Amino acid sequence: MNNPQKYRKGAILFSAGVIFNLFISALLFLGASVLTTRGTANGKELVELSKEKGMYVVEKLYGFYKGSSGDVRDDSEQTKKMLAQYDAIDYDLTISFDMPNKSISGVNYMRMRAETDTLRTIYINIYDNLKVNKVGFQNMMRTGINYREPKDMPDWYDVTFTQNSNYLIVTLKDEDRPMKGDNIALKIEYSGKPVKKGFDSFSFKELYGNMYVYTLSEPTWGPVWWPSKDFPDDKATMKMHLNVPTGMKGISNGLLTDTVQNSDGTTTFNWHSSYPIATYLVSIVVGKMAYWEDTYTSVDGNKTMPVVYYAFPKDSAKARIDWKPTPEMIKYYSETFGEYPFIDEKYGLAQFGWTSGAMEHQTITSYGYLLVTGDNRYDFVNAHELAHHWFGDAVTLKDWKNIWLNEGFASYCEALWMEHTGGMSAYFAHMKGFDYGYFSGTVYDPKGFIDNPAIYATIYQKGAWVIHMLRGVMGDEKFFAAVKAYYEKYKYSNAETSDLVAIMEEYHGSSLEYFFNQWVYKGTGRPKYEYSWKFEDFQGQKGSGAYTVRLNLKQVQKEEEIEVYKMPVKITVVTEAGDKEFTVFNDQKEQSILLTVDSTPKEVLIDKEGWILKKVAKGTYEK
Repeated sequence: MNNPQKYRKGAILFSAGVIFNLFISALLFLGASVLTTRGTANGKELVELSKEKGMYVVEKLYGFYKGSSGDVRDDSEQTKKMLAQYDAIDYDLTISFDMPNKSISGVNYMRMRAETDTLRTIYINIYDNLKVNKVGFQNMMRTGINYREPKDMPDWYDVTFTQNSNYLIVTLKDEDRPMKGDNIALKIEYSGKPVKKGFDSFSFKELYGNMYVYTLSEPTWGPVWWPSKDFPDDKATMKMHLNVPTGMKGISNGLLTDTVQNSDGTTTFNWHSSYPIATYLVSIVVGKMAYWEDTYTSVDGNKTMPVVYYAFPKDSAKARIDWKPTPEMIKYYSETFGEYPFIDEKYGLAQFGWTSGAMEHQTITSYGYLLVTGDNRYDFVNAHELAHHWFGDAVTLKDWKNIWLNEGFASYCEALWMEHTGGMSAYFAHMKGFDYGYFSGTVYDPKGFIDNPAIYATIYQKGAWVIHMLRGVMGDEKFFAAVKAYYEKYKYSNAETSDLVAIMEEYHGSSLEYFFNQWVYKGTGRPKYEYSWKFEDFQGQKGSGAYTVRLNLKQVQKEEEIEVYKMPVKITVVTEAGDKEFTVFNDQKEQSILLTVDSTPKEVLIDKEGWILKKVAKGTYEK
């Protein structure tokens, strides 16, 4: 494209395009589900909604256009090979905060298992805004004592290290070299000022007269505030210790094991995530918060779990109303997919410094403060982020090419919650609200990340349509059984699109290659059906009361990747006696279909309910 700084006309067009995209982005981030939840919105409502959330999106995306991108970090192949030489087992991270200077200091005990006999150089993800002050090393297999925790070990050997191009590179001595399978540990002491990258990687922010600290590291920005092996397919357990000014709360993942009042005017909040967690899901929120609890009882009735809430004091009364449905949501998804995956810890919601976004941090969703309104208008956001705990947190994508598995499932679960509370009409209305008429690129392996408005819509909304259409193809019994099996098989580990395909095919009983090729891997468009019809007496027998409907169905889309979208298409023949439903597998560019009904036909409808992402036009019947 032309450089808008060089060409004035180009600059004007570029700016106009940016403004248009920002407005569209506001609506995309908002989600058309708001409109379907409230009913049909008029122009005034749309303006108010844009005012309410649009400026947040404009602010965020302006940062992206300036170059503060949310794109996935581009590690070289050589670096990936180095990182693959070990498996992260657990982290024990302590962070202290200097609020006036907006800086932190930390100590991370990182235990790992050597995956090769040749591990000599250890790469750790940490961005250059942080300074590593000291690194200690231990081979836990050679101490002669079985220490349960790295931090319990008394002697640490200083090792040589460098910081280069956003990596900590540790060089081991020959006598320290581990053998394959050895558990080794690093003690990384660091300090610095975290920077604000991507969506909002780490922020000190004043809200309602109080200072708050919060994080959102997706996809690859966690290393701006803590060192780790920052890849979603290397999940580990974690302990988090937050030393915060007394009077503030330090909120993180997992269970709060205890709090300690320190003599220096700080309080330490000790958290433990015993379930494996991906680094991008690690979260902290620090600040003055109102706190209350609810309880969830497992589907089998044998366990209770705390459902915890942290809200800004100013918003707590409204939050009590908005978040009240949460235990019922947990119950519904548990009954639908399998028990809540972190039943031995908690589920929680915590307000943070985003205005209108939310993030599915494991066991503690971060919730934008302007989403708290006291009228439950954003229940769909609560449902979306909770659903991620099945699809995203428990079953985590293997790499960022598969981001649709996270967001497509979670967006689809919004529609399922609508179905649960409002029936099938609410379900279809929500899905219809996800159809923006055009989606850019493929669902799998998007060229960029979800900060790009076009990619956002494809991953979230079209991704939800993929799951919805799978349900239509497979039928409810097979579909929900397959989703449960997918969750159960990959719970606490990682999955990619091919893993989902394999399970869906197993339960469907036949290949779904055509489906995933056209909707996920290759196709970028949708079928455009053009149809015409006429009817005549059945077999020419007047007065029989039976009629033959002759239907011509064409696909007229112009798409290089997919010439014919193969799908079971539901045909509704509206007759004087009522609707007659038929299902035809459409796998031809032009298809002649004969249908028989026992009452005079009045109209023919293609996919009346909306099981297919499509466009439909009616033509004149030709012989």
